[in-house]
Amino acid sequence: MKDILDKLERKEDSHKGENGYIGVVAGSRDYTGAPALSGLAALRAGADLVTVLTSEEIRDTVTGFSENLVVETYPGGYIGEGFLEKARALTDRCDSVLVGPGLGCPRHDILKEFSESTEVPVVIDADAIQPAINSELSDAVLTPHRSETELILERYGSLQEFTELKEDTVVLSKGPRDMVVSRSETAEIDAGDPTMTVGGTGDVLSGTVASFMAQGLQPFEAARLGAEVNGKAGEIAARRYGNGALATDIRELVPQALKEVKEEMG
Repeated sequence: MKDILDKLERKEDSHKGENGYIGVVAGSRDYTGAPALSGLAALRAGADLVTVLTSEEIRDTVTGFSENLVVETYPGGYIGEGFLEKARALTDRCDSVLVGPGLGCPRHDILKEFSESTEVPVVIDADAIQPAINSELSDAVLTPHRSETELILERYGSLQEFTELKEDTVVLSKGPRDMVVSRSETAEIDAGDPTMTVGGTGDVLSGTVASFMAQGLQPFEAARLGAEVNGKAGEIAARRYGNGALATDIRELVPQALKEVKEEMG
């Protein structure tokens, strides 16, 4: 793990944007908080810049969460006509892209086309996972919860079989103990707390993983470190707030969690 953490060290002469520019494709008429949870988590995990692409109907709401987010929009309350043009224009500028949190009622055909055509590393979460299972993927991390993991198992038999058929693709299966699986490596993450069943923790995790990918980590490295840091942040939040810990608490504790992981690795 130490060698992974060393890759995140910044050059003294680095400039704005050199340490990760992330596109977050998230949110809809029904879910306004997901873009901010993921986008701000990406910043807390060390990225320089985050641009959110979301529904035009919730632009003001998403913008109001933080002045640290740049917000662009696609037409309507959900993805549809005009989405792909906007999404591709964003990803052309980014080092990594996260797609899925809070999209609601997704158009699977559009999401499949987007996932297959994206040329930068991509984190696929929530509503974008089901169409991605049947897509041609590369340089991707999927972050399914238990029932979404079962969809992969039903079709492919095992997570290893799935990753063997998808080039440089990793599955970060969320649960009481997260599992990170690639075609050649597997890691069980011994971090986290039962309080992390609160809504929004998956958005924080996916934003954190996308941040590490934008900063130069390979998919397996980013997924493993992201799960470690998210779990550690959840443990700290549980100590402070007990069962009242919120996803926003976990998000704000990502820098401390990353620091503690670094200290533990020596």
